[in-house]
Amino acid sequence: MIREYCKIFAAEARVIDNFGSALEVVSQYLMYRPANSVPYATVEPDLLGSYETYCWVDAGGKLNSKGVSEAEQKCCTLQHWLHEWTHSNLLLTRLEGVDFKLTNIKVATKSKGYQGLSERASPELLEQFLTHHQCNYYCGLLGLWPLKSMDSLQTPSKIKGSRSPLLNRKLSIGSGSPHVQKKASLSPHSQRKAGSSPKAPRKSQDRDNGNSAEKNRAVDSR
Repeated sequence: MIREYCKIFAAEARVIDNFGSALEVVSQYLMYRPANSVPYATVEPDLLGSYETYCWVDAGGKLNSKGVSEAEQKCCTLQHWLHEWTHSNLLLTRLEGVDFKLTNIKVATKSKGYQGLSERASPELLEQFLTHHQCNYYCGLLGLWPLKSMDSLQTPSKIKGSRSPLLNRKLSIGSGSPHVQKKASLSPHSQRKAGSSPKAPRKSQDRDNGNSAEKNRAVDSR
């Protein structure tokens, strides 16, 4: 998996003219030996040259890295790039090899089981990397931003207003109490009283009908 990440890193580095040689994780092959007590083994190409360790974690849990030679600086840039690429979920804790060819890579994850990896880094180690890493020339070529500690990534506290939340509510309303507004408005009962009663037109109609009936009777008696 780290080899595939390194291929992406190398592809981005090749676009930059001044980056130079890109890092490469050497291939490992699985070999089957049926006559051996351990039938399976991994082999890799032989690396010729001065074998060096670029990044490592010591016995006390302290993260160490070299940043003098070109290969050492690029390994530190690879650490920074992968940390940012995976949204702070992967951290390369050991990089070693010959020149730009890397092997025996160890990685720690922020949470156990991330991308199938079981080794989990302590929160102190992740926080240590944020303060330990120093961006170099190659970090700038890739456009990587300087890392910030977890304290600086926290959102700033809100500006404190009045101590009393009730006073803040009254000031935010800016008007009188809602009960006063309700009293100021007309009551539905008063609106009904103000309007004409539906029984009044019915009574007037009954009186008109009674008068017309009496008139008809008087005409018939004549």
